[in-house]
Amino acid sequence: MPRHSVRDVIVETALGEFHRIGYAACSVDTITRAAGVPKGSFYNHFRSKEELAVEVVAKYAAQAEWHGVTDPELTPLAKLRAQFRVMADVFVGNGHTRGCMIGNMGEELADHSEPMRAQVRASLSGWAEDIAATLRAAREAGELTVDADPDVLGRFVLDAWEGALLRAKAVKNDQPVEDFFTTVFVHLLR
Repeated sequence: MPRHSVRDVIVETALGEFHRIGYAACSVDTITRAAGVPKGSFYNHFRSKEELAVEVVAKYAAQAEWHGVTDPELTPLAKLRAQFRVMADVFVGNGHTRGCMIGNMGEELADHSEPMRAQVRASLSGWAEDIAATLRAAREAGELTVDADPDVLGRFVLDAWEGALLRAKAVKNDQPVEDFFTTVFVHLLR
């Protein structure tokens, strides 16, 4: 088994800590203690907590749950629904906490950090493009009959998801997430 570099350990630990308690509540000391590395090691690899956070969001986007559904038997829309269901199950399993790291960091830092705003924008854009590509495949398969631009629909579906998570965190129940599934997969994408 390959040894993880100190940098990788810091990034992985920060991902967990930022997701668990948020950027502002998480100090460099919190991260290095949780990672089991000296505080000086942090500064050998990162100029600032902000620089680390940008890398964490990029890593989160690259390994996110929506990439995990690979069943070749699923139709494009069924696959898209399954991808969102995996994320919903994780969210609900965490007691309606944490939500989407990309959305959380955007909400917390986008007004104050240009590097984070750029990373969140890139991560959300990539995800919306993935959704749009799935919607194009659904249209080609005759599964999507709504006459709307897949790029606009992809962005809207993602925006609706992020809003549902935010609201579910506030009300601490599944209703906003279930409303998302009903509205998107029963009424909109047909």
